[in-house]
Amino acid sequence: MATDDELATYLEELKRQPDTDIHLSGGSSFARSVLALALVDEFYLFVYPVVSPGASWFSEISDQRDLELVGTESYGNGVVEVH
Repeated sequence: MATDDELATYLEELKRQPDTDIHLSGGSSFARSVLALALVDEFYLFVYPVVSPGASWFSEISDQRDLELVGTESYGNGVVEVH
Protein backbone atom coordinates (compact mmCIF):
# COMPACT_ATOMS: atom_id res chain seq x y z
CA MET A 1 0.00 0.00 0.00
CA ALA A 2 1.28 3.49 -0.86
CA THR A 3 2.09 6.03 1.81
CA ASP A 4 0.26 9.38 1.91
CA ASP A 5 3.38 11.09 0.54
CA GLU A 6 3.59 8.65 -2.38
CA LEU A 7 -0.13 9.05 -3.10
CA ALA A 8 0.11 12.86 -2.98
CA THR A 9 3.13 12.91 -5.30
CA TYR A 10 1.47 10.57 -7.78
CA LEU A 11 -1.83 12.46 -7.88
CA GLU A 12 -0.15 15.87 -8.08
CA GLU A 13 1.84 14.65 -11.10
CA LEU A 14 -1.35 13.44 -12.75
CA LYS A 15 -3.12 16.74 -12.05
CA ARG A 16 -0.33 18.69 -13.78
CA GLN A 17 -0.94 16.87 -17.07
CA PRO A 18 -3.04 18.93 -19.52
CA ASP A 19 -6.63 17.94 -20.23
CA THR A 20 -6.60 15.18 -17.65
CA ASP A 21 -9.47 14.27 -15.34
CA ILE A 22 -8.75 11.85 -12.53
CA HIS A 23 -11.56 9.57 -11.44
CA LEU A 24 -11.01 7.60 -8.26
CA SER A 25 -13.09 4.70 -7.08
CA GLY A 26 -12.57 3.01 -3.81
CA GLY A 27 -13.74 2.56 -0.30
CA SER A 28 -14.14 5.15 2.40
CA SER A 29 -10.59 4.67 3.70
CA PHE A 30 -9.10 5.58 0.32
CA ALA A 31 -11.46 8.53 -0.06
CA ARG A 32 -10.52 9.88 3.38
CA SER A 33 -6.82 9.68 2.48
CA VAL A 34 -7.29 11.69 -0.71
CA LEU A 35 -9.51 14.23 1.08
CA ALA A 36 -7.00 14.65 3.90
CA LEU A 37 -4.33 15.49 1.31
CA ALA A 38 -6.60 18.24 -0.13
CA LEU A 39 -6.42 16.73 -3.61
CA VAL A 40 -10.15 16.61 -4.39
CA ASP A 41 -11.59 19.18 -6.79
CA GLU A 42 -15.05 17.67 -7.24
CA PHE A 43 -17.21 14.94 -5.77
CA TYR A 44 -19.49 12.66 -7.75
CA LEU A 45 -21.27 10.57 -5.15
CA PHE A 46 -23.51 7.70 -6.19
CA VAL A 47 -26.28 6.75 -3.77
CA TYR A 48 -27.52 3.19 -4.17
CA PRO A 49 -30.97 2.06 -2.99
CA VAL A 50 -29.83 -0.57 -0.50
CA VAL A 51 -30.16 -0.90 3.23
CA SER A 52 -26.72 -1.27 4.77
CA PRO A 53 -24.85 0.20 7.71
CA GLY A 54 -22.08 1.07 5.22
CA ALA A 55 -19.03 3.11 6.13
CA SER A 56 -18.97 6.86 6.57
CA TRP A 57 -16.64 8.66 4.17
CA PHE A 58 -16.54 11.82 6.23
CA SER A 59 -16.58 10.74 9.89
CA GLU A 60 -12.82 11.10 10.42
CA ILE A 61 -12.36 14.45 8.66
CA SER A 62 -12.05 17.21 11.22
CA ASP A 63 -12.16 20.31 9.01
CA GLN A 64 -15.35 21.60 7.42
CA ARG A 65 -15.70 21.64 3.64
CA ASP A 66 -18.02 24.08 1.91
CA LEU A 67 -19.61 22.20 -0.96
CA GLU A 68 -21.79 23.48 -3.77
CA LEU A 69 -24.41 21.22 -5.32
CA VAL A 70 -23.75 21.32 -9.07
CA GLY A 71 -26.39 18.84 -10.12
CA THR A 72 -28.07 15.51 -9.66
CA GLU A 73 -29.13 12.71 -11.95
CA SER A 74 -31.43 9.78 -11.28
CA TYR A 75 -31.10 6.47 -13.08
CA GLY A 76 -33.73 3.86 -13.83
CA ASN A 77 -32.18 1.38 -11.39
CA GLY A 78 -32.73 3.74 -8.44
CA VAL A 79 -29.17 5.07 -8.25
CA VAL A 80 -28.84 8.82 -7.72
CA GLU A 81 -25.71 10.72 -8.78
CA VAL A 82 -24.86 13.84 -6.78
CA HIS A 83 -22.26 16.23 -8.19
